[in-house]
Amino acid sequence: MNEISVLMHLLSKKTDLYQIGATKKEILNTLNIKNKNKSIYFHDLIANLSNYIEPIGLQIRFNPLDSHWFISFEPEISDGVSANPFGGKPRLAASLFVTLTACLKNSGACTISEIKELRKKKNVLEDLKDLERMGYIKINKDTGQVKMTPLIGYQLELEKLFVKLASLKLKIKK
Repeated sequence: MNEISVLMHLLSKKTDLYQIGATKKEILNTLNIKNKNKSIYFHDLIANLSNYIEPIGLQIRFNPLDSHWFISFEPEISDGVSANPFGGKPRLAASLFVTLTACLKNSGACTISEIKELRKKKNVLEDLKDLERMGYIKINKDTGQVKMTPLIGYQLELEKLFVKLASLKLKIKK
């Protein structure tokens, strides 16, 4: 196998229900790259593969929630193909967004009561159970703690989301 084949395999493998791809460390170890310029070599590999697969509608993305690089469809192409995972239930999207915000604010985990407070709803437990069934969150029933799974990072470009939110906040302040 050449490097491109190995890299394609690593970036498209599904580790478990919530994880796709590989970390930079896994890629470098598998390709046995250990020299002092390994970061530059890694980025060259990613850039070259990205250019190679772009004509067929694929791109290489990074999931900051679990530090995994993975292959996905280009948003312009996949927007027309993919369905809304919430099936016309905006309350789930709102609950997921509030949960994501609360988890990021608290270094990865939050409580159900924090989500209730931010969401300004008395009963968000049904929404949270639906989100857990869909694989977006894990709920610890003993402590009432909620954690995000990496799944949302594969479906949303979180960096673009936060940039748009920051620009929206700036527009509101003006």
